Amino acid sequence: MRKILFIVIMSVITLTKGYGMSSLNQIILFQRDSVNIPEFQMAQMEMMADFFKAHPKEYFFIGGFTSENTPAYRVETICEQRAQAVKKMLVEKFGVDGEYIIAIGVGVSKKSSEPDFNEKVEFFRQ
Repeated sequence: MRKILFIVIMSVITLTKGYGMSSLNQIILFQRDSVNIPEFQMAQMEMMADFFKAHPKEYFFIGGFTSENTPAYRVETICEQRAQAVKKMLVEKFGVDGEYIIAIGVGVSKKSSEPDFNEKVEFFRQ
């Protein structure tokens, strides 16, 4: 069931880009092979929390990504754990309503030629 939901959500993100689903162009960077949110990202987390609180009852997606350097057997797990860690912190530490936030692992990102900039979560808005 979880895999089906993942596929449906990713299809929605892919198919609706430009049709209502868009990136917020905000990311949280992670260290390679880590799911812990680095301290240097706390200001960014707080800014995103304020943004979510200013837009109650709107749906947002948190997509977890990793670089090509991550072993294939770890990609799905690490991406999902990153997205869930960000959602958990937004809810528990910053008081964001998690009902309207969907956190999913996406997969390998190739947006940047610098692999460390692909170790991230990205925020999307419906």
